[in-house]
Amino acid sequence: MNDQSKRIGLLAGAGEVPAYFAECAAQSGISIVCVSFTDEIHATLKPLVEKAHSIGLGKTGKIFQTFKDENITDLVMLGKVDKKVLFKPSIFDLRALSILKNLVNQEDKTLLLGIIKEVEKEGFHVLDQKKLLGEVFPGEGVLTRRKPSSKEMEDIHFGLPIAKKMADMEIGQTIVLKDKAVVAVEAIEGTDKAIERGCELSRGKCVTIKVSRTNQDYRYDVPGIGPQTLEGLINGGASVLVLEAGRVMVVDQPKVVEMADKAKISIVCI
Repeated sequence: MNDQSKRIGLLAGAGEVPAYFAECAAQSGISIVCVSFTDEIHATLKPLVEKAHSIGLGKTGKIFQTFKDENITDLVMLGKVDKKVLFKPSIFDLRALSILKNLVNQEDKTLLLGIIKEVEKEGFHVLDQKKLLGEVFPGEGVLTRRKPSSKEMEDIHFGLPIAKKMADMEIGQTIVLKDKAVVAVEAIEGTDKAIERGCELSRGKCVTIKVSRTNQDYRYDVPGIGPQTLEGLINGGASVLVLEAGRVMVVDQPKVVEMADKAKISIVCI
């Protein structure tokens, strides 16, 4: 992460990435003003940032005003938002309802680009996460001691184009397969639930593939895995995790690799 003298605003969803970013920023001397979408996320991030606020996702007007009061101009959006909130219109203020009403559909890409458009209308600049966190996108190669077997490589080559197609169709960026059969595809439930279901249906020894969209916009959505993902793979008895090289984030890579090595899981970036 490059040193920056000015403060950065952080819009924080769930998952491991916002806290990881906040820790990296602190080490680089970057001040973070954070707005978390839930009290749980807020509790995690409060000790790691200069200022922390907990404001519900639907309170768009309040979020914008908070950053303006803090004299923030640059924002980074990190973490996952549970799309099921879209089915709870009562939590949204008038500004947020107006944004949702003007969307063509409710795909992740459409929704988040709509949010960015509104954010930029307010005079904020949304930063590219890949530029801020470039060191956590591993390049090609096997990260673990164990390499995939020839049979697992067949599954990988079979599954990669399917995973890319699913991602580009805005369905999900993770698939689980075994013996050249797709067992689970990520959708609204998210990566961890898809892995859990895929491992259960395949009875372990499966291959999980996580990719990016072909035209991934790293301002608002970064495909990534971390220790929590590895925990799910270990519990489910998975054998291989495949990541798209240079395009999928690995949070706390040393810990992830250590966990995988202990469980004899192969992590390969292609």
